[in-house]
Amino acid sequence: MPLTPTISIVTTVYDARDYLPRTVQSILAQTFTDFELLLVEDGSPNGCGELCDRLARTDPRIRVFHKPNGGPASAANVGLDNARGAYIGFVDSDDLIESDMYERLYNAIQATGVRIAACTGDAIDEDDRPIPGREVAIRTHGVRDAEDLLVETFQTGSFYGPLSWNKLFDIRTFRDKGVRYDESMFFGDDASVLHLVFEGERAVCLPDVLYHYRTRRGQMTDAASFPPRKLDDLRMYWGWLQYFAARPGSADIYRWAVAWYWRAYYHFTCLAGAAGNLKELQPAFAPHKAHLTAILPDILRCRHLPAFEKLRAALFCLNPMLTYQLAAGWGRIAGPKPAKTRNEH
Repeated sequence: MPLTPTISIVTTVYDARDYLPRTVQSILAQTFTDFELLLVEDGSPNGCGELCDRLARTDPRIRVFHKPNGGPASAANVGLDNARGAYIGFVDSDDLIESDMYERLYNAIQATGVRIAACTGDAIDEDDRPIPGREVAIRTHGVRDAEDLLVETFQTGSFYGPLSWNKLFDIRTFRDKGVRYDESMFFGDDASVLHLVFEGERAVCLPDVLYHYRTRRGQMTDAASFPPRKLDDLRMYWGWLQYFAARPGSADIYRWAVAWYWRAYYHFTCLAGAAGNLKELQPAFAPHKAHLTAILPDILRCRHLPAFEKLRAALFCLNPMLTYQLAAGWGRIAGPKPAKTRNEH
């Protein structure tokens, strides 16, 4: 393998012993062969470290890094720091990719002269079967401003844009801008920084389903479970909102970010209520409640929210628990359903 492969593929590994061999096999089967695979083992207690070492002995393109457990963002940063390729991609340790994914993403970058390429992803279950209706897709394909991908998230809830795993990046979009994943976050750590990667960039978006993300039974997207660290996503959405609030010429994107932050906050309240831990999570919600109250005037002026949502937001800021209880009793607790971020396995 050349010392400087064209593409570095980073897979962070924790508690994925049953799936990692299939993931690695799908990567090694790529029709684009000039790559290295970095397996960053994040202190997993169930033998994943030894499994990574065994897999590395089967192919010289695999490099293994062992580290104490520090979370997915710290593991991704190890991969980012040690990548030798001109381009970088990320594949979660229990997911699968089509054999021509990186060839098609790389060719799309070369054909258009942009520095980011993305593809559609779909969901598979524990037996690799597709789950209907769970695509991470986008409305408009071809070359577009990369920041438009965030706007589409605000407008539709699609996470095609701010995910790392359905993309190929020129590594300079990270390194030249000093972008690293936020190691204080467990959920949404990848999406939380990609607005910085996207700044000033164009991206080519493919409609093809080339990435298959796995949904396991009992994971955090289930209605019966709402882990407190899921509130990391609200931190991410607040970070996006502040970013666009400070950027000249981004007034409408800011309005979309305001609408999304309110809808996500309300949706998470509903999820925690359905899971039965809303009361105990009130201290964790409190900083976000303060944010919500601070932007209430912008919510009430937002052209992207209907009148009933503005009323609900105003009532919610006055008394969140009462508003939720009334809405739950009335059967009107619907909210946005964000797609899977990196750690929803």
